[in-house]
Amino acid sequence: MFTVLEVKPLKARLRNSGLVLTALVAIAASPVLAQSTKTGERVMIPTLQSPDKELGVQAAEAIRNQLSKQTNIRDLVVVPKADINNSLLSSGYSTTEALAPGDAKALATLVRAPQYLEGTVAKTPTGYKIDSRLIISRDMAKGQALPVAQSSKLDDAAGQVARAIQDARRQLPAEETCHNDVAQGKYQEAVAAARKGLAGYPNANIVGACLVEAYNALKMPDSVIAVGERIRTSDPRNTPALRMLAETYRAKNDTTKLLDVLGALAAADPTNIRLIQDVVAEFAKMGHGQQAIPLMRDLLQNNPGDPALLNLAWLVYLNAKDYKGAIDVGNEMVRVDTAAATADYYTRLAAAYGALNQPQKASEASALGAKKFPNDAHLLLITANSLYRAGQLQQALDAAKKAVAADPKNPPGYFLLATIQGALNQYDDVINTLNQAKTAGADPSGLSQIALQQGSNAFKAGQGSKDRADFQRAIKFLQLSDQLQSSADAKFLLGASAFSLGQSAVTDANEKRSCDLARMARDAFNLASINLPAGGQKYPTEAAQLLTAIPQFTPAVDNEVKRFCK
Repeated sequence: MFTVLEVKPLKARLRNSGLVLTALVAIAASPVLAQSTKTGERVMIPTLQSPDKELGVQAAEAIRNQLSKQTNIRDLVVVPKADINNSLLSSGYSTTEALAPGDAKALATLVRAPQYLEGTVAKTPTGYKIDSRLIISRDMAKGQALPVAQSSKLDDAAGQVARAIQDARRQLPAEETCHNDVAQGKYQEAVAAARKGLAGYPNANIVGACLVEAYNALKMPDSVIAVGERIRTSDPRNTPALRMLAETYRAKNDTTKLLDVLGALAAADPTNIRLIQDVVAEFAKMGHGQQAIPLMRDLLQNNPGDPALLNLAWLVYLNAKDYKGAIDVGNEMVRVDTAAATADYYTRLAAAYGALNQPQKASEASALGAKKFPNDAHLLLITANSLYRAGQLQQALDAAKKAVAADPKNPPGYFLLATIQGALNQYDDVINTLNQAKTAGADPSGLSQIALQQGSNAFKAGQGSKDRADFQRAIKFLQLSDQLQSSADAKFLLGASAFSLGQSAVTDANEKRSCDLARMARDAFNLASINLPAGGQKYPTEAAQLLTAIPQFTPAVDNEVKRFCK
């Protein structure tokens, strides 16, 4: 109903003790209180919100007049305009501007009004329209949405509001009883009181919210949902009911309904920064950060330069994978608050650039962070990864070594270091790094996969080059892979590499009359015979072909060993 642009900025807190004293002195001098002590409860009608300030003042006075005419002072006292204005003026407030919700509640407390009205008034092509709510001063979240009042005359519209106020107040005695019973833990009694209040006014949402609270305490989720959804239908801004619905849907793990209610909760009170923050955080926690972005965008627009909101927005945009938005917000966040430029910030910033496929930007961001936090292992790791993706392998290698040195128990550091070493063809270093990683407690499965990939690459290289060194390298990596975590892939490739090595060695042994090559061929074929059967579980046809071929080489190998090894 209200937007942040319509609410008067705070000039002073009405709760200030000196101002309270001044206001109470003015109230004590009021002719209304001097008339009789036997009067009804007081209700305050402050200036209504309106694009036309004068109309907001006129509408409030018209409602006061109509309500006074329609009621007896022994039943209800309408706080006079003079009392309201005196309190506002003594506190430095304008008497012609609508108050923010919190200030309206404080003013109602000062003038001893248990209820007050909040609303908007606007001119229409046919006259006037008033939207309003009756609010309980002890809890400004609890209110009754009144029927929309429309008429060609302002007094007539005001009269409709006055009658609606009287109707809505019929539920208040029951609500008071329900509220007290809930506070004392007498939930069944609270339910009975609330139902009594609803009997006289079926759309009584103030007492309805108390009923929902009692049902929630009694652990009756279906009743909470039934009453809460009824309230929500007639009053989408009823935040107590919405909060209870959210709690219930959360407990039932009903994500769809919970998301719907959270969105409604944010829309119900768009100027409540804390509420919006809570909703946004829950959206992100549930993995629906994208739905939180519009709320976050509005918060930032209405509260520019707020460090806490910028930090929340930074995390929300990252969670929603809106990396461009996250980068823009992040840059603004560290501009406003330089202390926000932490190692974690640079880590996330580099990752955001990486997700946008901008490795150069990612490298620059991580380098800035590494310069500021030279001993942060995680940041050094991000720097190394960014440099690796940017193709700057030697710089990436240096950064990866620093990351491992900064945190020797960091498995991802070893993984990245081994990967970079492999890209630089530093094969012995890769094997050393994988063994160090194993000692440091890294996941053997991941290490095994790195060794398997290196072995596979070497086997493929050997098939093209026919160079025995490639097959020997493949065997070394595949044996390591199988030691770290045995697999049919490693077994098969190990057997295939050994077969290829033996095939090459037996041919050259005969030409060169070499004992070393003959023994290499014999050992290679033995290694192939040991590993191919297990590899055949995944590659049965290929393994069978190689196992069938090995006996065809055995006589020649035995003969070469006998002839050349004397």
